[in-house]
This record gives sequence, C-alpha cells and structure tokens, in this order.
Amino acid sequence: MKPSEKIKGIVFAYNTTGEYDMVRDLGVEWLRVNVSFPWTDRMHGTLSPRYVEAREQILRIHEAGLKVMPATPPLGGFVYDEKADDTVWKEEFPPFVGERGSQAFYDNIREAMRFVCEDLKGIAGPYWQCMNEPDIPIFSNDYPLEIISGTAWATAEGIRQADPEARCGINIAGYNENAVRVLDGIYTEGHPFFYVGVDQYFGSWQPGDVDSWTGVIEALYTRYGLPVLANEWGYSSDGVYRKDPVDPALLPKGLPDVCYAKAWFNQVPGGHTPEVQADYFRRGLKLFAENPHCLGSFMFCWRDALHCYHCGAPDCPAEDYWGLVTTDLRPKPAYYAVKEALAAYYA
Repeated sequence: MKPSEKIKGIVFAYNTTGEYDMVRDLGVEWLRVNVSFPWTDRMHGTLSPRYVEAREQILRIHEAGLKVMPATPPLGGFVYDEKADDTVWKEEFPPFVGERGSQAFYDNIREAMRFVCEDLKGIAGPYWQCMNEPDIPIFSNDYPLEIISGTAWATAEGIRQADPEARCGINIAGYNENAVRVLDGIYTEGHPFFYVGVDQYFGSWQPGDVDSWTGVIEALYTRYGLPVLANEWGYSSDGVYRKDPVDPALLPKGLPDVCYAKAWFNQVPGGHTPEVQADYFRRGLKLFAENPHCLGSFMFCWRDALHCYHCGAPDCPAEDYWGLVTTDLRPKPAYYAVKEALAAYYA
C-alpha cells in the first residue's frame, strides 16, 4: 500500500464543536466517531438522543468532505458519574437487548448494527471499529471472553449484512499476553474481520517510545496475517512523572493508577511537554507511512478534554492533554508537526 493510500485519521473525541476546516487543513482525511446503541425502549423503537447526535455529527463531517470510521458500542465502561461523584460501571446495551451471552442478545446486537450501518450508508464507512479495547476491564468489566468474542462477531456480522464490503476490526488496548488471548479468541476461523486494530500509548500508558510500534505491527501481522491499523496512538502533552507505582490495593475498581496519582509512570526523553508531543507525532507518522503492514492510523486525539472521563478532574493527565489543539482550539506545536508530517510522508 502506498503512503498516499493509507488512512490518515484522528479521533474526534471530547468537546468537539464542528471545527472541520481546521481538521481538513491539517491534512487529515478520516475521523473516528463513537456511535451509541440506537434505541432507548425496544428494538426498532425510540431513537436514542446520543445516537441521533452522533448521526448528525457524522452527516456534518461527510458534508465537510471528510470520511468517518464509526466506533460501535462496547459492552460498557467505567466512567465518572457526576451525580454519584464516583467512577462507576455503565452498561452500553439496554436490558431489552437480552441476557448477555444469550442467542437473543447476539441476534439483537446483529440487527442493531445492521440498522446502524444501513442508516449511515453513504456518510460513514467502509472502515468500522467494532467495540473498544475489549481486552481491558475499563470496557469489559468482568465479562468472560466468550461474551466479548460473541459480541464482537455479532457487531461485525450485522454491519456486513448491510454492507458486505465493510472493513471491520477490533482494537486491543495494548500488546501483551492478555491482549493476545482476547485476539486469539475473536480472530478464530471464519471470523468477519478485515484488519487487526491496536491502541498503543508508548511513553504514557506503557513504557517505550513511538518506535516501539514497529515490533507490535510486525508481531500482529505475522500472527494474524491481516493489515494492522493503529486505531489510537498519541502522547500526552502534560503531566508530571512519578517513578514509584501505586499499590493496586489502593485503586478503586475501574480507576486507572494515573488518575489516582495524577501523574504518569512512563515518559519519553524530555517528559510530557507540548514540544515532546510534537516530535513524537512527527516520528510516529513517518513510521506508519513507511511500514508495509500498517493500514494507517488514527491519532488520539483532536482536542484536549475539559475533564477526565475516568475521574472527572479538569487537570488529570490520564485524559485531559492528548489533543493537537487545546480546549479553546489553540493549536499546540503538535498541530503544526502533524501538518508537516502528513504532507511530507503521505504524498
């Protein structure tokens, strides 16, 4: 695949308001947008406001001349609940979808995703991210691999019922023993997936630097024989470094150690600064452009967050400083580095 044919994408997360001209000027062609379960009360019932909002956003993105890879619902997630002032688990699929793991559940997931793909036809796809990081408890809680795998399959099968040419994949949150176990349980014989997706945050959530991506891409390509998509990657532009780990016994369920400590336990040379972030993106985009087994990437992310979705804090390094632009749309050095790198390496 020529560099010019690869996915040049970014995750359109957090408090985005429609700054599509800035995104297009960056040189990005694809945006990843989360799509919720479509109905609130019953199958083919009242459309969810979250789903309607996502569909309207996807239409605006399409009309702005950009492409969308939808990210379908995970089983749920540990998120900060403002009313409870706590991090709690929230199911993504309503109870009427069926008992998790039952045939009715999978049938309803399949039908819901068929509906979503049909509903978004012409304004989204053909690439789809099925669920999100199902290898970590933040998005899978205590669900067994059988339910995770069945849900992923049903999601992709429903999408491909509406569009047989759809290119589906899942994204693991890292490359480790558990992630491979989950992939091995999903990418079994006859699977409906086109690519293997992986999220890596070397120097932030795990040790290493952006060049550590090469080993991950090659290992996944060798194991599964499919092109590898970097569904999420990036580097936080802020946050202090702490050497000593947090005692896991102190962590509330679902809360990352970075949220608890308000500090990073990994960094690349130079620390977590806007300048280091810019250099990180520049080197990463070159690496993805040159790797023949890489399908492309979605940078994480477009804009800084107003608060951390894990813990709710407005100054938490875990989720607040990943953007190429600040919360008020001021470009960071990374914005200009990405613009230059996309023009130089993906022509």
